[in-house]
Amino acid sequence: MEEILNTELSDIQLKRPSIVARLKSDKTYRWRVMQSCLLSLTSFTLGIIIGQQGPTFLDLQIITGTDVEMASYFFTSSAFGYMVGSFISGFFHGKVKSNLTMASASAGAGILSIITPYCSPFVLMLMIRLFTNTCLGAIDSLVNAEQIRIWGSEAQPLLQATLFTISLGGVVATLFTEPFLAEKETGNSTNRTDGELTIFMNSTSQWKQENTSNMTWLATNGTMLVKARTTNVHYAFLIAGIIAILTSFPFIYLSIVEKSTENKSEEKYTQRGQIRKLPKHLNIFVILMTCFFFLVYCCIEVSFPTFLMTFVVSEYVEVSKSKGTYITTFFWASLAVGRFVSFFMSKYITAVKLVGLSSFFLMIAFLGFTISAFFAQIDAITVFSGMAGVSMSAVFAAGFSWAESELLKVTGWVSSFILIADSMGLMINPLIIGYLMEEVSNMWFCYVLLSQTLLLCCIFLFLLLFNRFYLNKVYGKVGDSRNLETIVETILHDTDTFLETDMKT
Repeated sequence: MEEILNTELSDIQLKRPSIVARLKSDKTYRWRVMQSCLLSLTSFTLGIIIGQQGPTFLDLQIITGTDVEMASYFFTSSAFGYMVGSFISGFFHGKVKSNLTMASASAGAGILSIITPYCSPFVLMLMIRLFTNTCLGAIDSLVNAEQIRIWGSEAQPLLQATLFTISLGGVVATLFTEPFLAEKETGNSTNRTDGELTIFMNSTSQWKQENTSNMTWLATNGTMLVKARTTNVHYAFLIAGIIAILTSFPFIYLSIVEKSTENKSEEKYTQRGQIRKLPKHLNIFVILMTCFFFLVYCCIEVSFPTFLMTFVVSEYVEVSKSKGTYITTFFWASLAVGRFVSFFMSKYITAVKLVGLSSFFLMIAFLGFTISAFFAQIDAITVFSGMAGVSMSAVFAAGFSWAESELLKVTGWVSSFILIADSMGLMINPLIIGYLMEEVSNMWFCYVLLSQTLLLCCIFLFLLLFNRFYLNKVYGKVGDSRNLETIVETILHDTDTFLETDMKT
């Protein structure tokens, strides 16, 4: 045993048991797998509620009687709620049972989702979006922190799977939401029938002047009538809410019967030490730059599908709401497929390479999207939307793994800080995009996202070079001095358990 402990880790030739064998023989491993599956299920619900926010944006305008610029505050309120939820999750992580927190957040998100379409007052809609996304922020932060806690630096494939389920939820949400959306109103038009004049006044200036974007004005024989536009989107919110509430049940059960499962072997397995010690100011700087990277990325990832349908429907007369919904669905489907493929690619390509390649192709996608939008090529817009989805697919999970393996230790608090930074950016980004689309041109949707993608690439290159050519040389690499004894004992424990089971059988 002493000889083994004194041998370099790379010289130890122990073959790890297969996943099936470990599931049969190791209770702790089975518990981890079950927890990861439940976390992915919760992420599916998260994707449904988030994915629904983009397609229903125009219908929430109808419900609240607002224009694009004013309704953009919905996203600001949502982002602030996400930030609050992330902070709450980070504060309670490790102090309160994670299953209880997850159950409460899932049930709360479901109930609030059902209530959302009935909140016609503008201020009430802002509040309900804030509280809904508080629950979502808590879920998102807790899922990432728990996957890292359970699997340590080996969590990248699980994080990719988690993000795949979020994308899958987004696809499902757009599909069951589309049939309940209000029909698109045509532009200003005049029809005369049997001496009666019917005028549809839906221009942006009329909306702003009268604050009646949820009304159709009818002039018949000199008499002005008002016909309310209606939407059945409350059925879509009801479906999403029921799914979220049902998702909370397994966590409610586990929070009741949960016993301590973190035995010594689990602690050894999940221990991933960050031995590199940085000066306090450098450590804070790395955390801030890492948060800034994720802030910019999440502004892109969330803003694009959120405003995509609004952009294509508002900018192009020939694009209906149904067509806009399917373009958004194509984006979510591409994102889901990309994340499914990334689950397998992450085993063969390092996290930093995945982030680099994804950032490069994301730049190409938004450049193509902008050019296609300028020349009104709808089919090309659809293609580049899908390319953007594929390019985004690996960034978040690979970014977490890259940070964990090369930059810093991703604890529950660090995970929360990242999501808090994301939320701060999302509070501002919708306001900027909404204002520019409403007051200047819809094309600013493309220009803002293209600029932010360029900034994302610059931040990535700076972090990569700063870490490789300065931090690694002066302070050493992350994990250079990992506790060899702990790692070897973990491998021996898993192998011995497998051999004992095999001999018995």
